Amino acid sequence: MTDAYSHPKLTCDIVMKGGITSGVIYPRAVAELARTYRLSQVGGASAGAIAAAAAAAAELGRHGGGFEELDRMPDDLAAPAPGGRSTLATFFQPTRTAAPLFRVLFGAMEAEGSKPAALVGGLLRHFPVAALLGALPGLVLIVLGWLGVGVGGVAAIVGGVLVLLVGVAVAVAWSALRRFGRVADDGYGMCTGMPGDGAAQGTALTPWLHAKIQSLAGRAPGAPPVTFGDLKGSGVTLRTMTTNLTRHQPMAMPWSTREYFFDPEEFRRLFPSDVVDWMVEHPAPGVSPVAQANLRPWPGEDDLPIIVATRMSLSFPVLISAVRLWAVDYTQPSNQDAPRDQRVASSVWFTDGGLCANLPVHFFDTPLPRHPTFAFNLGPFPLGRGKSADQGENSYLPTSNLGGHQRPWFPLPSGGLGGWLSFGALMVHTAREWVDGAQMVMPGYRDRIVTVHHDDSEGGMNLSMPPEVVTALAERGRLGAAKLVRTFAGERPGVVPAKGWDNHRWIRFRTAAGGLGRWLVALERNYRDTTSGGTPYDELAGPGADGDLPSYRPSAADREVINERAAGMVGLAQKWKDNDAGAKTAPRPAPQLRLVPDDGTASGLDLAEEVTQQ
Repeated sequence: MTDAYSHPKLTCDIVMKGGITSGVIYPRAVAELARTYRLSQVGGASAGAIAAAAAAAAELGRHGGGFEELDRMPDDLAAPAPGGRSTLATFFQPTRTAAPLFRVLFGAMEAEGSKPAALVGGLLRHFPVAALLGALPGLVLIVLGWLGVGVGGVAAIVGGVLVLLVGVAVAVAWSALRRFGRVADDGYGMCTGMPGDGAAQGTALTPWLHAKIQSLAGRAPGAPPVTFGDLKGSGVTLRTMTTNLTRHQPMAMPWSTREYFFDPEEFRRLFPSDVVDWMVEHPAPGVSPVAQANLRPWPGEDDLPIIVATRMSLSFPVLISAVRLWAVDYTQPSNQDAPRDQRVASSVWFTDGGLCANLPVHFFDTPLPRHPTFAFNLGPFPLGRGKSADQGENSYLPTSNLGGHQRPWFPLPSGGLGGWLSFGALMVHTAREWVDGAQMVMPGYRDRIVTVHHDDSEGGMNLSMPPEVVTALAERGRLGAAKLVRTFAGERPGVVPAKGWDNHRWIRFRTAAGGLGRWLVALERNYRDTTSGGTPYDELAGPGADGDLPSYRPSAADREVINERAAGMVGLAQKWKDNDAGAKTAPRPAPQLRLVPDDGTASGLDLAEEVTQQ
């Protein structure tokens, strides 16, 4: 360990956005922050979850060289692997079923010339049997025309050429679609993350990441996998986001619910054996078995290896397979009355965490922060602004209270097929990221988010970036982090409060107070309403309230406390309504406090326990 990481004087949290290979931006950015800050809480989605897990492991191994190793990671990723490709490029190894499709698609994406021509050439090269069968009718007509048999020779040859082209196109397309349909059997992804077709060309993603997490944390080979409990014991919190497709909800990991099970044999196709063995040996306590004997209880939140949560967050649709767990579906009548050990578990599919929250900036949020929560956003260069040779100019951090309050624009082409494709892409992008986008322009949020820009040749689906591109992105991330340090730590970190940090705390106070004020005023107005036709609220809770309660009945002592708190809230709301101090000078846009379901950021939800309490 060098002195640069030995004794940071300040503490911070970090949240990182997903972006597939754009994640190479993060290692040196995190290492730069670690020179000044101890990492308390780190989180991310998709590729951001990889960076978060690596950052948490490096903090765990801070005094064993964890951050020095993290700083070297971009060089490791750009280093050549067997076969001449970069280490990063070898991470994505397709299954045998998906291999032809994978090579066609990514060969076309990486082609330097015409990509449509490369796509057609790839399809013909990887589906030769289908191409030949599709060409046969046309070849027969061409031969017959050449021999002068039947209809006029020239017409037969021309018709044969047309039939040949159409036949090849239809046959190859049909064969490719059939192959793509079979990919669903591999978990709806072309790569599992484990060694696949072409495994001899390098290390696959999940084994590499598992070994890297262990090494960053200072674990010797063969040591137990790093768990969330290991991090917690050292004062580090890690959160990753995944998406539960079966229940249509984003979920933060680890969760405290005890409802999930996994199939060890299925998991051995997704994770190294030592990870699966650990999970089998550390089931969550008190979980009733289900009818399927092959299923094992999911580990408790402290015993879950962080590599599992990370992999569940980066299941990028189509590229990396989804992960299947199992749980009892209590909406099925057959499970409602069955004995516990005879209830049948149904499959629950989890995919990319960035699907619903690609930049979970709400992670670790509190009304008044004790230390900054930095966020790294990834995005294209703004319109009219090109990439600079100075990597420090290729990122953006607001430097005034007015900075960063405008949402980015995404122009739409005027028409044509390209217009339709862009229209669809923008719809998907808006559906995925409108919540993230709204939070990113909020006062008290936008000033702590650094946006690192990249163009179409960098990050994203560019799986085979040249070493110089990887190095440039890593340096871009480091310099973006340096902007955060200058703004929030200042010239004398931990000695003299930085102006940016004090300004951030003041804005958060004003924003939180403003949101609370509007929430209290609305509460007081409806609390006194008598037009609903139901029992008045002041008979349910408030001074002397003794109305009959329909559910969730507290004890007599607890109800006194509830009544006292209700009176306090209504009284405070009345005062705030009569004197809304400073409302005209409050930060804009104004926040709105809402009751929303917990996505697991605060605590997990055990459905079975919830049902029994009602």
